[in-house]
Amino acid sequence: MVLRGQRDADGQRDQVSVLHPQTRLALVAVRDIGTAAAAAIAEPERFDQVELELAGDYLSMTEIAEVLSRALGRPVPAPDMTEPEALAAGMPAMGASHEWMNVNSQPAGPPAVRERPRPPGHQLR
Repeated sequence: MVLRGQRDADGQRDQVSVLHPQTRLALVAVRDIGTAAAAAIAEPERFDQVELELAGDYLSMTEIAEVLSRALGRPVPAPDMTEPEALAAGMPAMGASHEWMNVNSQPAGPPAVRERPRPPGHQLR
């Protein structure tokens, strides 16, 4: 969860967040969401009463910053700020609620989805 902060001297926005560099986030590609939605629309009987969990990458803020750096062609550091520092740098107040993710992990990926308990009769598809 990277929020945009104030612009620096070069006009670039600093990345502002209360998430620590080592905090991992469960990410899902927009294309995967679209593919799942299209399948559910095309075959509603197959997906009736199905709770579908999409699993993707499970990256740290440092790894996310590395991906953004490659994509943007410029360094994007992983933010490492306290809540007051992030607020002063332009983080909206609602961003402070993300701090809980530093201590509560988000499981992601096929192994995590397979290991979760399911109600009787619930199957992975």
